[in-house]
Amino acid sequence: MSEWVPNQDGLKQLVYVLNLSNSTSREVHDQIREELDKFHSVPDYNNYLTLIFKSNELQPHIRSVAGLVLKTNIKQYFEKMPREVQNYIKREILPVLSDPDASVRHTVGNIITNLIKKSCFSEWPELLPALNLALESNNQDLIEGSLYTLSLLCEDSTKKLDSDDSGRALNQLIPKLIMFFKCNNADFRKKALVSISYFITSMPGALLINMESFLKGIFSMSEDPSEAVRTNVCKTLVTLVETKIEFLLPYIKDVIQYMLHATKDKSEEVALEACEFWTAISQAEGCRDLLRDYLPVLVPILLNGMVYTEQDYENLDQGDDSMTPDRPQDIKPFISTTKSHGGGGGGGGQDTGFINPEGNSNNNNNNNNSNSSGGNNEEEEEEEYDEEDDEDGFEDEAWTIRKSSAFAIDVLSGIFPDAEYLSVTLPLIEQRMNEQNPWPVRESAILALGAIADGSKNGLAPHLSKVIPYLINTLNDPKPLVRSITCWTLSRYSYWIAQADGRDYLHPLVVNLLNRIVDNNKKVQEAACSAFATLEEEADLLLIPYLQIILVTFVNAFGKYQAKNLLILYDAISTLAKVVGNELNKPELINILVPPLLQKFNALDDSNKNLLPLLGCLNQVCSSIGAGLQNLISLFFNRSIKLIEGSLQAHYKYNQDQKNSSNYSIDQDFIVAALDLLQGLSEGIGTSIESLIPNSNLPHLLLQCMNLRGSDVLQSSFALLGDMSKFCLIHFKQYIPDYLTILTNNLYPEYLSVCNNASWAIGEIAIRMPDEVKPFVATIRDRLISNINKINLNRGVLENTAVTIGRLGIVSPADISPSVDKFIQCWCMAIRRKTDDIEKDSAFRGMWLIINNNPNGALRHLVYICDAVASWDKMQPDLYEAYFKLLHMYKTSMGGVWAQFYNQFPQQLRQILNDKFKLDQDITQ
Repeated sequence: MSEWVPNQDGLKQLVYVLNLSNSTSREVHDQIREELDKFHSVPDYNNYLTLIFKSNELQPHIRSVAGLVLKTNIKQYFEKMPREVQNYIKREILPVLSDPDASVRHTVGNIITNLIKKSCFSEWPELLPALNLALESNNQDLIEGSLYTLSLLCEDSTKKLDSDDSGRALNQLIPKLIMFFKCNNADFRKKALVSISYFITSMPGALLINMESFLKGIFSMSEDPSEAVRTNVCKTLVTLVETKIEFLLPYIKDVIQYMLHATKDKSEEVALEACEFWTAISQAEGCRDLLRDYLPVLVPILLNGMVYTEQDYENLDQGDDSMTPDRPQDIKPFISTTKSHGGGGGGGGQDTGFINPEGNSNNNNNNNNSNSSGGNNEEEEEEEYDEEDDEDGFEDEAWTIRKSSAFAIDVLSGIFPDAEYLSVTLPLIEQRMNEQNPWPVRESAILALGAIADGSKNGLAPHLSKVIPYLINTLNDPKPLVRSITCWTLSRYSYWIAQADGRDYLHPLVVNLLNRIVDNNKKVQEAACSAFATLEEEADLLLIPYLQIILVTFVNAFGKYQAKNLLILYDAISTLAKVVGNELNKPELINILVPPLLQKFNALDDSNKNLLPLLGCLNQVCSSIGAGLQNLISLFFNRSIKLIEGSLQAHYKYNQDQKNSSNYSIDQDFIVAALDLLQGLSEGIGTSIESLIPNSNLPHLLLQCMNLRGSDVLQSSFALLGDMSKFCLIHFKQYIPDYLTILTNNLYPEYLSVCNNASWAIGEIAIRMPDEVKPFVATIRDRLISNINKINLNRGVLENTAVTIGRLGIVSPADISPSVDKFIQCWCMAIRRKTDDIEKDSAFRGMWLIINNNPNGALRHLVYICDAVASWDKMQPDLYEAYFKLLHMYKTSMGGVWAQFYNQFPQQLRQILNDKFKLDQDITQ
């Protein structure tokens, strides 16, 4: 093939365009993009970029831009490049690895890595031999460029390097990299170590057979003069502990001793990586025995790591800054939390009651009522979020030694017995709490108390009568950082304060925490508001006597808070409204809370993003106050309709302008917030919402929203439709077929909350408009049966699915009963945990019809049916009579084999059935 020769005019033109990149003008950069786009029509365009990039005669910025554009083109268009262009790039790029400019060499490494990502080593057989050979060169630039490239390849092409495609290149590469552990260049030592570390998890044979040399090499660098090398030594040891600890066990005592030393390293980066070791080893099997002897040394080191450095508190302690506006980058975007009916976001799995899926007895269940032991899905969901809230003790986003140390203290508290761990930890914390200590030391002790709150819960209980008063008093410390961490730590113990033993401290905590909510320091405000929201969830109705002072404080906070803390205040108001419910519906309380919310509601226009968290707050407030809002109900309703209409119009215009059929709206956040506010209104005023529907186009707007894509808008749409079905479905009747088609198409648990709300909405429609639902029953049935049999699916979704299957049985038992054998076992397992309510009642009525249509189909699952029936505390009389007759029908039909069959039931289940349904007696039907 003849050698490629560039067109000189074209080359000059491209160089000219790339040279413009030095300009700071946006218009010039737009022009560059347009010109470069035109070059894509030139088949050998990327040859020109390669030529420019490798030419050391050109200015550095021109070469740099050429290299970056070439890398981007490879990522996006490599498959479309002519083969001769691909080969030209490969051939010409390798020599540039020895360029004197490190940024150029690193760009070469990125180009090579992307070429391998897009193809394979076998299509570039010269690459790995060239890199291997380069490692033996005397040219330091070439070695550095090759090591950098290899580190990228080891990270991004781990599997390819350990395959026939590369000719099992690791067999040569790993020993050669280990040899670099002894070289004089610290950067080379670091790059070699980093490269090999990428293979620890997969543990290829080449590393396995060299593991002893690898470990000796790591240990030899443990006291390396380079901070970067020591940092990566620690990082590599942590990776080994997390994934392949068995290789370290022969040396583990020495490793622990080294990490104790490294955790105190003067270099923050080294100390931070070393500190991660303690969390990693705490989660390894058998770690407790490994670490037990080191606790008296380790815990003080970790406590020291939790003390703010002087630089830390100079950056964080802003004094009285409540009047200082927040920077835009400090404000986290608002994320809506649409309700999932029945707690669809909670934990998964089935409670099998007295029986398990294999049919064996479960005689360890000491509660004969599933409802009392089943828990509440919504609470399970909230507990997951509480774990996230616990992180609020760590003030900023960056991961630091302070955070790592506190996390290690927390994790360790969960693996050692309370008495053993606290015997070491508590005296040290108590010493640090002494008033004579500098405030950063006292602050770190309070952080430590918060860190161990969960893991050592039982062991700490006898000490809390002294700890809690100390913390409440410390809420008034003169140092803002002490006040803020105290708020967080108290939130970790709010569970105890809400219990009988800690009830005496509720009043002083409420009063002092409210004072901190209106603190003059923004960080304290944030911590106090978050802590109070946690207290609200724990104390629940115990806060009713304090409602007036709480609301007055919240209103005062409105006048002090900047944008970031205002979001947290909205959350605290929402949480309060949720836990006290209709207790807020009192004129004296409404007159305190609603005016400032209304003022902000009226002041913000429909496009202001600050409206979103306010709508989220009003959602729960409306749900709790309800009719007490009076004329404001129509105001909130109409504004919500207006927001949906405006957002839908913007959505359609956007799609039309962009010729975009993706159905993603730029304004879905406002649609979701408005839908949720409408749902809150409907929950608050119930059937009274019906008077607002005829004068609105909500039924059609809801259909339009349901035709959008995006899980949030679908989840909210389905939730609102379910509520409207309960209160005023007649106004939505003309769209029922359209609604049902969309709902059925969203019964896929991959989108859990969407599926959950779709299932629930179908059930609500089914019991109110059975004739409209009947044509859809067969399609819905198949989807629901598939879901109910996924026994590890989220519990709330399974319960809602079970309810809807039962309700479809009311609509058309003939369509469901032939399939009863396919789902009745899982149906019973799901429904037995549900609270006795109207939903469970309707589900059992439908299932009675289904079983009566096909009793033989359900026969082999009778023990599960009995278990589900036994889960009721008290059925409605007519439902009880129906199941009484059903069970005795089965007993009679089985004749002489009944006694043998019935004796196989778990004893507790038989006891309940005998007490409630007289199955041990002969009843004349």
